[in-house]
Amino acid sequence: MEGPCMAKALTEPLITAIYSDRVRRVGALLRRGASPSAPNAEGETPLYLASVSGQTDIVRLLLEAGAPPDAESRGEGTAGLPLCAAACWDHSGAVHELLAHGADPDRREDDGTSYTPLMWAATGGHQRTAELLLEARADPDAGCGARTPLMAAAERGSIAVVRALLRHGADPHLTDEQGRTAWHMAHERCGKDVESELRERAGVVQDARYEVLRSPRAEGTELVELSVSALNGTGGASWQEETGHALIAALLRETMQG
Repeated sequence: MEGPCMAKALTEPLITAIYSDRVRRVGALLRRGASPSAPNAEGETPLYLASVSGQTDIVRLLLEAGAPPDAESRGEGTAGLPLCAAACWDHSGAVHELLAHGADPDRREDDGTSYTPLMWAATGGHQRTAELLLEARADPDAGCGARTPLMAAAERGSIAVVRALLRHGADPHLTDEQGRTAWHMAHERCGKDVESELRERAGVVQDARYEVLRSPRAEGTELVELSVSALNGTGGASWQEETGHALIAALLRETMQG
């Protein structure tokens, strides 16, 4: 029983080392017998925590030590699949390691009922991560319900992600529950002021500071990010959208007619 007891005793130190991003400490604990997959008392698994934080070296160590790449974390507020977590936050290094160690690019979160990793990447406009998943043969049309990754990228205005999905066979003719294609979603947003849309989405927050950041994209579009925080700079949330809707609508119309 000494082995299992030792592994259990090392679980909390391992989780603490991951939170602190101490790569050498994680390696040392694994060599001493810490389980690479045992969750802590809150249900958080080491691999999920490292993946959601983009700690590529720690992700690699855990996988090499035997952590199952598709085990779903059950912690409150930290529930989900490692690959979905990494894809959601565009941690392409972690995504690469997970895929290289056998993570299923089409596995859905919430016991198979929610988003795929590609759906997370498309929703966030993460081109590099989307490309990695597509190169690993992720289904380009596997979304959530009737909503596909192509629809999510089109609605966000992410022309680079739309192009990647189309290159890998995404079907632009698919419709959502309201009968709309990805083209409809992009077309509906053409000509709209993205900043105004984000402000409307954020709503009016009393005693808050609003900040807008615009970042140019290689395609000639922009990423617009609205951040809302307390006047002292603490807390808050952010909303993002890109300005590629007109390009996407034209591309999808050409693709559907071709």
